[in-house]
Amino acid sequence: MAISINFSNNQPSMKKELHAILFLLLATLIWGFTFPLIKNAINFVAPSVFVTIRFTLAAIILFPLVFKELKKTSLKVLGAGIILGLLNGGIYFMQTVGVQTISAAQAAFITGTTVILVPFISPVFKVGKTRLLDVTAAILCVIGLFIFTGFAMDFRVGSVWCLLAATCAAVSVVFLQLATKKNFTSPLALTFYQILFTAPIPLIFSLHSNYHNIFTLHAMIGILFCAIFATSIAILLQTKYQHFVNPTKAALIYALEPVFAMLFAWTINQGDITSLMIIGGTVMLLSTLLRIFAKPQHETLKQS
Repeated sequence: MAISINFSNNQPSMKKELHAILFLLLATLIWGFTFPLIKNAINFVAPSVFVTIRFTLAAIILFPLVFKELKKTSLKVLGAGIILGLLNGGIYFMQTVGVQTISAAQAAFITGTTVILVPFISPVFKVGKTRLLDVTAAILCVIGLFIFTGFAMDFRVGSVWCLLAATCAAVSVVFLQLATKKNFTSPLALTFYQILFTAPIPLIFSLHSNYHNIFTLHAMIGILFCAIFATSIAILLQTKYQHFVNPTKAALIYALEPVFAMLFAWTINQGDITSLMIIGGTVMLLSTLLRIFAKPQHETLKQS
């Protein structure tokens, strides 16, 4: 295996990839900002209610912008949107069930193993090969996340739910790569459909919940920010730009979400930042930079 570090962005494809990386980082930054807002909001509304309103409102916001495109979008785009939406809904549901029996730190660690699953799922969908550099960077990222979460490890039923959520998240990242590379005509339409079809699963589990407190200040701030920025805008950025980068590279960028969440939690809610968070976050950042700037050559892993 030979790995060279290439900082040149002179080629058009490199420029597109750099722009895509920056936009995916922006989306991840926005998602990280939601953590303290969501934490404050779910003190007043149930998680299932919050997720249902978040995605329903986001779909309503996008509808006027995408109305004309919906008339001419293909069944393939609609089908891809439904699959991505159901995967997203499943992720949110399983994470919510999982954190009922395990700590938030352990849930974050297990869900973060998405990054190590992507290199092995990608060949199944024929959107990439399992490369040694991808696996190395993914393992390094998971080690960083393990340190970041304070060596969270306590196997319970919730661990299984979070592992299923991680698997769904990995499939979602890879399937988005596939959907946007084949017959990809409208990122806005695909964004709308996947947001719209994320709502039904949490809606089912929110039918017996109380919706009265959604108009409290913290709940409204969380819902509006998540619907407008973390859902409509961030998912549009992800849908439009992810296919310009390797799926494992994208997963590594998304894995930085808890690092951004830590920084914003410290800023907004005066949360504590421990030395383990700093060390783990640094390792995660280095693993991402390794994959972004390293140019792999002939490092495909042999499949048995």
